[in-house]
Amino acid sequence: MQRIIGLYRYFSDRRYSTIAGTLVYFLLMSITPLFFWFTLLLGNIDIGRFLSHSLLQSVQPFIGYVKSSAQSAVSGAGIALLATTLYSSTNFFFHLRRSGEIIYDCPRAKGGIKLRLVSLIFIFSSILLTAVVTAVSVAGSKFLDNFMPKFVSDIISCVFLAATAFTIALVLNLFACPYRIKAEEAVPGSLLTTALWLIFAIGFAVYLQFATPERLYGKIASIFVFLLWCYLMMSSFVMGVIYNGSFLSRRAYKKHL
Repeated sequence: MQRIIGLYRYFSDRRYSTIAGTLVYFLLMSITPLFFWFTLLLGNIDIGRFLSHSLLQSVQPFIGYVKSSAQSAVSGAGIALLATTLYSSTNFFFHLRRSGEIIYDCPRAKGGIKLRLVSLIFIFSSILLTAVVTAVSVAGSKFLDNFMPKFVSDIISCVFLAATAFTIALVLNLFACPYRIKAEEAVPGSLLTTALWLIFAIGFAVYLQFATPERLYGKIASIFVFLLWCYLMMSSFVMGVIYNGSFLSRRAYKKHL
């Protein structure tokens, strides 16, 4: 617990919250183009079943709006739109690596074009991964609803959601690191990120049961809810990356001794 408190103080003192806010900004720039290419390549896949989990219901309205907008754009897509959306979709992964260079205190690497190409590969990998997770979620939910008691279904759904969150955190941690590390070396920070994601997701869901943001923000309440949710998630991820960096530094120091 003291180490977690110290990590949060380090996160605040070094103003890494700015990095979390920056990543939220570029995530917003990338999410609509990502759904555009998702719809263009795979068609209209219903992700509502996956988002219907109680931990994700707070962001379902905004994601649904973005998905419907992307579907409308696909019908009239031209060459210019295809090119700009393809470039915009790489912004998040591109700046994720740049943020990793800052957190790991690593010199800024050259090769922006190469990083854009690698980010592009990650975009299409993310599309395929999203399709697989959605398909497994839909098929699994139907099976659990028909053959399992509700409490067993809820437990399995939570385990699946946690495993998915850990996989995402691990992949993002590996990509954010500016130098090559093994997957097991990114596990500590990924576990911390996953734990914080689950804690914040549960707390956020409870908070929204008592708060009424629609009274303050009206029809755009879903946007502000999504932004706040993203900021909490990105702050959790940045703290996981910081923890990974400190974990690797301590291990390298012990080896040196």
